[in-house]
Amino acid sequence: MNDTPLLIIFARALHAGQVKTRLIPAFGAEGALQIYRQLLWQTLAAAEAFPGDVQLWLDKPDAQLQQEAAARGWSSFLQEGEDLGQRMAGALSQGLCHAPRVLLIGSDCLLLDRPYFEQALDALGHTPVVFGASEDGGYVLLGSSRAALWSSDRFRGVRFGGPHALQDSRACFAPEQTGVLAPLWDVDEPDDVARARSSGLLPPVTFS
Repeated sequence: MNDTPLLIIFARALHAGQVKTRLIPAFGAEGALQIYRQLLWQTLAAAEAFPGDVQLWLDKPDAQLQQEAAARGWSSFLQEGEDLGQRMAGALSQGLCHAPRVLLIGSDCLLLDRPYFEQALDALGHTPVVFGASEDGGYVLLGSSRAALWSSDRFRGVRFGGPHALQDSRACFAPEQTGVLAPLWDVDEPDDVARARSSGLLPPVTFS
């Protein structure tokens, strides 16, 4: 094992109707896909500043995204597991076989940057698990420095996708095993899209 930290990006294949489903009533399936693409591409750009290695983990094969990863010199993998908790635990477990500190992010937060990644990596010097909280009760980042913690059922019973995700996830560990970074916000609902646009973080949806 080397000393280089690892960033894992979880992403979905680019299929209309299967990404950002909570945005579909407001923007349609194609509009939601375009917003997702914008979010993901900005996440990939932020990841280029990560002080270590980067991997892209997809829920399904996607030639375009695999090519995007390869063009950046990143490896790509397929997520494995019956639910999000199992998929994250599996990715962290695998990553920690090769790197001493691993961070895992999705593609919903436009505020992730190198200083935030460095905060998370620094926190792992004091605690084996770190969460980057989100304002809605979930989290935008999960990090760890201890492979033995990541059994496939670690997150059993966690209510993902709602206001209890962070609370439930922290309860899966002893209190002294987790740290939490200051909350950021992510893009899940139409109001979040409006917030991102008004902040200049997300361009309008356009159709060709």
